[in-house]
Amino acid sequence: MSLRRAQLERQLQNAETAIADYSKVLDEQNVPAEARKKHPKWRQINAQKTQVQNRLNSLKKIEDREAEIKAAASADATDE
Repeated sequence: MSLRRAQLERQLQNAETAIADYSKVLDEQNVPAEARKKHPKWRQINAQKTQVQNRLNSLKKIEDREAEIKAAASADATDE
């Protein structure tokens, strides 16, 4: 069951906030930006954000496909 766009956008916003918050924690610990990719907690949060972004991209493709189908159906209806 797919999620609605508003839910996914809210989840993406929450994930971005979590990354920003944890980046501040890593800054306080003097972890350089290059080394964050190796930090397990940061990787987990980043993976969650990437997962939600991928879901949003998939939803956009589905919405585009459905719009094309509706446009073709309406074009067929007007041709008859």
